[in-house]
Amino acid sequence: TWAGDNDPVHPFNWSASRKWTNVVLISLQATLSPIASTILAIGANAIASDFHLTDAYTPALPTGLYVLGLGLGPLLLAPCSEIYGRRIVYLVSIAVFTVLNVGCALSPNITALSILRLASGVAGSVGPSLGAGSIGDMFRAEERGKAQSVYSFGPVMGPVLGGVMGGYIVDRTHGWAWLMWVIAIASGATVVVSIFLLRETYAPYLLSRNQRLEAGDIGVAPAKDLFSRAITRPIRLLFTSPICAFMSIYLSLIYGILYLHLITILLLFGPTELYGLYSYHWQNGNTGLAYLGAGIGSVIGMVITGKLMNRSFASGLARQERQTGSSVPTPELRLPFLQLGTFVVPVGLIVFAWSAGRTHWIVPLLGACIFGAGMLMAYVCIHTYLVDCFGRWSASALAAAVVTRCIITSAFCIIGFELYRKLGYDWGSMLLAFLCIAMIPVPFLLKKYGPRLR
Repeated sequence: TWAGDNDPVHPFNWSASRKWTNVVLISLQATLSPIASTILAIGANAIASDFHLTDAYTPALPTGLYVLGLGLGPLLLAPCSEIYGRRIVYLVSIAVFTVLNVGCALSPNITALSILRLASGVAGSVGPSLGAGSIGDMFRAEERGKAQSVYSFGPVMGPVLGGVMGGYIVDRTHGWAWLMWVIAIASGATVVVSIFLLRETYAPYLLSRNQRLEAGDIGVAPAKDLFSRAITRPIRLLFTSPICAFMSIYLSLIYGILYLHLITILLLFGPTELYGLYSYHWQNGNTGLAYLGAGIGSVIGMVITGKLMNRSFASGLARQERQTGSSVPTPELRLPFLQLGTFVVPVGLIVFAWSAGRTHWIVPLLGACIFGAGMLMAYVCIHTYLVDCFGRWSASALAAAVVTRCIITSAFCIIGFELYRKLGYDWGSMLLAFLCIAMIPVPFLLKKYGPRLR
């Protein structure tokens, strides 16, 4: 066991500088991976031209398969992090991610590119899947809000940055290969810095490494049995824990909508009209700037959650203590921000739906901004809630959420163009808004029944 509550080896007791150095490095990995997911979507036309593709679906495969890889990776990486520690999984994964992106840049055909993108998605999933658990390793429950909001900015803002960067890279280089070279260079630099500065945060692994683990704790069981249990834990949680299932479904919905929105931007703000849909005709790589609508909303959401979530948690804990006499924090204290976020998200979609192509371009971007703010609030709350609920096994719970999220997002990426071609901006976006409205009761039900379900 630990040598008291103030044991300096425990990540809870690290200095603020050490904790935030880890947060920054983890957030970098969690940002690079989503950037890589959308940066190539901007180059879909260049890919189609280089590989002589004529249909609408095949150029989208590298993006769709990459997002699918982001969902498959946590099934392996999260359990490994609970056995071998977080640090080694981060370092190996981001190094492999770098090599695979070099391979993507050199791909001779669409088949090679698609396979390498799937594999790079698996390796790149380490940041989005393990990051929230690593935050939980370092910060006590009442301190996690700010750190989680900073970390969550990456997975949400990353796709936006990918779109902005991709537009200018394609326009200046007249091809798609440099999109992958940029990711490879950035991830390679991250590997070098992480080797020297990234610290291990997983408490059971730290105890095991220092030979202070009590008999019967993690690390005593044979490695083969331990791994077989760990590798199936995310799926078991997804199908046996109602809390994990509900949160995974809602997170999948809003994250899938974000990617679908990014596809819509290519249609609404692209230089030419496609599928008979209206376009604002932004030229010279400026299409990617339209991603800043959701991006600015994400910044607003991050600021709100960073400043107010810990205060809300403390206020809720004080109220709980007055009402019940218990000062033990409960995960349900995280839910007020999620309740707010579930209302904000469909409002943004509705504004976008009925302004796209009908008004000045600033109005649909305002709708995207509202959506982005609500999404980040919900994203942070869901991740923090799962960490609070599942504690030591939080990486597996988050992996279950990421798997669900990325499978649905992958499907959205592939069918997005067809959805808007058939339904238009208005009813295509309204369909998504109706799905979000249907999910509004979930956090209220968890607030009431969560303790019983846990």
